[in-house]
Formats: sequence, structure tokens, C-alpha cells
Amino acid sequence: MVSAVALVLMALCGTEEGRVEHIWLFGIAALLLAIVIGDAVLRRNGLRS
Repeated sequence: MVSAVALVLMALCGTEEGRVEHIWLFGIAALLLAIVIGDAVLRRNGLRS
């Protein structure tokens, strides 16, 4: 969770001119959040030990 926030902050506070870096940083942050949320749901439902 902290890593995803750090990636978003890096995208917002960066000095790069192109948008490719922003797309990658936001995409990786979204993927990390999806993994964390998916794991929490699976653990709550007892589908994962």
C-alpha cells in the first residue's frame, strides 16, 4: 500500500516532460492496489490460507 502511494507521489512530483513515465507509475500503482485488495478479499472469504 505504501509502495503504491510512493509511486503516485513520484508521478505527481516528477520533473519529466513526457507522459510515458506517468502512465507506467500510475499503472504499476493500480496493479499493486489490485493485488492487495484481491488478497484481502480472498483471505476474508477463506479461499486462501
